[in-house]
Amino acid sequence: MVRLQSQDVIRVFLIDDEAIVLSALASLISSWEGFQVSGEATVAEAIEQLRSVEYDVALLSLAGSEDVDRVIVRDLSRICGSSPLVVLVGDCDESFRQQVARLGANRVLMKTEHPRTLQKAIRDLYETFEPDLPARLIS
Repeated sequence: MVRLQSQDVIRVFLIDDEAIVLSALASLISSWEGFQVSGEATVAEAIEQLRSVEYDVALLSLAGSEDVDRVIVRDLSRICGSSPLVVLVGDCDESFRQQVARLGANRVLMKTEHPRTLQKAIRDLYETFEPDLPARLIS
């Protein structure tokens, strides 16, 4: 189990297929004390980069079709392995959020949440993550 110490920086790897979303997330996360963006990638790039980049938490923002998004979550959660995966979802129903969690997301948040909710979710997950614990939904 990883425990956050006061001098630690949480390294977040960002994944989204839209450049504007990646840039906005990078600006937001970089503005938080104790957080650092360790990389930014499209889904296709992330599949390769997650194997070689050092990061503490991967943050995936979904915007595609639910069928495609399910495959993306499943594949990325396998690649992340012992590192946590946080997934941001748009306007979707509870059953889709539950499916995303079952496919390997360690936290599932709605994009309508306040940024502090995302910050707290990433920090809490970093501090308490154990690879075999079930996912939690935040909505």
